Parts: sequence; C-alpha cells; structure tokens
Amino acid sequence: MNIRFVSGVALTVMPLALSAGGGGKPDSGKPLNVLFFMADDLRPTLGCYGDPYAVTPHIDRMAARGVVFDRAYCQQAVSNPSRASMLTGLRPDQTGVINLSTHFREKLPEVVTLPQLFRKNGFYTVSTGKIFHPVRRLRDSLSWDAPESVYGTHTYADARNKGGKKRKGRAYERADVPDDIYPDGKIAAEAVAYLERVAKSGEPFFLAVGFMRPHLPFCAPAKYWDLYADESFEIRHPEPPKGAARLAFHDNNELRGYAGMPKQGPFPPEERQQLTRGYYASVSYIDAQLGKVMDALVRLGLADNTVVVLWGDHGYHLGEQGLWCKSTNFELDTRVPLIVSVPGGKGGHCDAVVETVDIYPTLADYCGVEPPGELAGVSLRPLLEKRGEYRKQYAFSQFVRPYQAINKRVETHMGYSVRTPRWRCTYWYDLKTGEVAEKELYRIGKEGIETQNVSGNRRYAAVERMLASLLDDYRTGKYEKLRSKR
Repeated sequence: MNIRFVSGVALTVMPLALSAGGGGKPDSGKPLNVLFFMADDLRPTLGCYGDPYAVTPHIDRMAARGVVFDRAYCQQAVSNPSRASMLTGLRPDQTGVINLSTHFREKLPEVVTLPQLFRKNGFYTVSTGKIFHPVRRLRDSLSWDAPESVYGTHTYADARNKGGKKRKGRAYERADVPDDIYPDGKIAAEAVAYLERVAKSGEPFFLAVGFMRPHLPFCAPAKYWDLYADESFEIRHPEPPKGAARLAFHDNNELRGYAGMPKQGPFPPEERQQLTRGYYASVSYIDAQLGKVMDALVRLGLADNTVVVLWGDHGYHLGEQGLWCKSTNFELDTRVPLIVSVPGGKGGHCDAVVETVDIYPTLADYCGVEPPGELAGVSLRPLLEKRGEYRKQYAFSQFVRPYQAINKRVETHMGYSVRTPRWRCTYWYDLKTGEVAEKELYRIGKEGIETQNVSGNRRYAAVERMLASLLDDYRTGKYEKLRSKR
C-alpha cells in the first residue's frame, strides 16, 4: 500500500476524546489488545522507510498493514529520558528525567504509566526485554502483572570479545550461532510464550517487547551480517553543518569506549564500514525476531484483535555530521521510526509531525481506557483513520551539555529544539542564567539532515522569531498550559 496523506497547516491541538461508537472494541466486541515493540537505538533504517540498504521483510510486512509515520520525533535522544517520556506521556522537563540515573517516580511518584493504565483497566500487562531503562532501580513494578524480564545488553558469543568491570568489549561481533544465543532471540521466544498464555486464557493484554539491538555492541548471528557482505556503505554529509553551535556536538565517547576504537581523531574507513555493517546486521536480526512474534500472533488467532506498534526510542548517527551514536538535538538522533497497525485500519505513510508523547493518548483512545490526567501529547487516531482533525505542526526535543552519563560532569546548558515540517530551530540556554548561549536554525530538505545554520540571517528572521518564541514557551512551561486550554 502506498497511500500518502498530509497534515493541515494550522496549529489546532485536539483534546483526547474516546470514540462514541464504543472505542476499544472491534467488530467482535472484544477489547483490543496491544503488542508494543520497542527497539534500542533504532533509526528509520528500514525498508518501509525507503532505506537503500536495509533488509527488513518482517517489519515491512507489518508496515504494509499499518501507518508509517515519516516525521515522528522523540523528546530526548537517549534511552532513559525518551522511554520515561513515552511511557508517562509527559515531556522530560515534566518527568524530571534528563539523564540515565533518574527514576521518573522521584518527581512524579503517583504518575500512571501507559502499561499501568492498562493494568488498572483489567488488561494483563507484561514485558520482556528493555522497556523502562533496565538498571534494576529504574524498573517499575507498578506497571506490570509479572516481574520485568530484563536481559543484559553486552552479551557476546565469543568470550574473547568481552570487556571487564571498567572497560567495554569489542564494538561488534559476527558469530555463527543460533538467534537465541543473543538476548533478542530469547526475548522473542519469551514474547511468543506470553502470547500462547493469553491465547489460552482469553484475557485482554498489553505485551511490551523491548529488543536490545541495534544498540552497541553490534552483536548478531553471522547470517544477518552476510546479508550486507557485498555492500559499500556511503556516509551522507560526513562533515558537521556549517556554522553549527559548539554545544550541539559531542566527542563520540560512547563508541570510543569500546575496545579497538580510536580514543580521538577520525575513525578509519574500514572501521566505519564494519560498524555500519554491524548496525544493519543488528537491525535485520531484530527484524527476524519481530517476525517470529508476529507469526505467533497470527497463528494464535490474535492478530485481528490487536493493535501493533513499533517504536525506536531515538535515532542514531552512523558517521554523518562527524557523529556516531545519539545524544544530540539533530534530526538523525531525534527522528524515530513509528509504525502503528490497528485492526481494520487504513495503511499508508503519514508525513504529519508527531511526537513520542502522542503514543500514550493514541493507545488509550483506541483501546477505550481513560488516562488519569492531562497528557503532553494528543491522539493520532485522526491520522490513523485519515480524518482531518489533527493539525499539530510542532515536535519538541531537548538535550543537555555536557552529558554526564559519558563524561560525569555537571550539566551547564540545555538545548531546546523545535521541528516543523520545514525547519529545525535549537536554542542553547545557560542553566544558571537562563540566557541563550548559542542559536541554530536549519532548513531541512528532502535529505532530512542539517547542513547549514542560518540563525541570524535576515532572510529568515521572521521564521526564527516565531520558533524562538515557541522554544521559550516550551522551556518555561507556557506551551503546555496553552495547549491544555485548546
């Protein structure tokens, strides 16, 4: 299916409203289930997004039955803040989570998470893999009917590739092993077992399946590496954007910490090829695991009664703009894959600007459960059903500098970023004074990447004033107050 539809041009944020026609129940009259796939560090390197290299037949098959959101954005491009934001339906400044060490319940002890909402409404809620940030103290027992099943991320098949307590192992591994030697194979098997249980019990369910890959290290069975054996990967726009803010960048320290990676300077061309091949192999590996779970959903007769979602917690750089991994406000790190398939829904691609915080109200809307309070996002149901009621045009993201999870230094600046269909504007605020330290404005074309900072250019002064005002409203909380009154 190749249907395209476009959002409107005016900002009109519609309030969450459940369907008067019995939202949450298909023709069978049974409650809709939710199967929610998450993937760690997955950017839209998927066939259904037009990626020229990706071999992802199972995700593409799922996408053919659902809506592929071409302009979906996370609220902070690193795991814990992004997941906390999506799972609470609130933005990072609302949750208080801007790093890898803070639990969202420290600031919001009574908040009801997305799976917790379903649990409160009689759904069997269970997870396998990485859903919340997997550190033990950051898990959330209130969200689940069974203990969270968490797997380690740095699993190697060859012990020689492992690191130690204070050092990482190799950045990638190609091993001639079965799928279930690595965590994601085990996660898929456990997800299938959960589906078999609920198929027997008949209870409505919310099943979250969190794949570890393609997060570093890029460890995947050899057969997935072999899919890309003959590829020569091209790095688009390997240079930083002209005139970009100094605070926009990092030193690629996440990747440099792995064994064999250069501690400074550029990465050798042959290493760049291997890293990129490892990333794509990891994507194809999780694609195959998703396929196993989807096959079980069909085999068990659950597919026609289940909403299926695939979401990546943030994007990723593979050498573009001189960057590797995530942790920026740039397009490649903030743009995420988001695919939603609903029973009887209309498929295709949607180029409306949407956000991670929109997922919570969307699932609540479709499944007929009422959120306990005001959410930051809006339901995407009008887009999924191709109605003209959705008019939101802005997506907000943010990131701190320096990023303490890597260099252990105290944050001094916060970069707030807003994305419209044509522009990205990012202002870096001094956290002590509240003053703007650096400014960025990029016009983003079809290639989907920032190439030149035009902040201060008189030609675009009106656009920058408007976006700067939005950023200041967002930073001070005025945007959410205004939105809630519409």
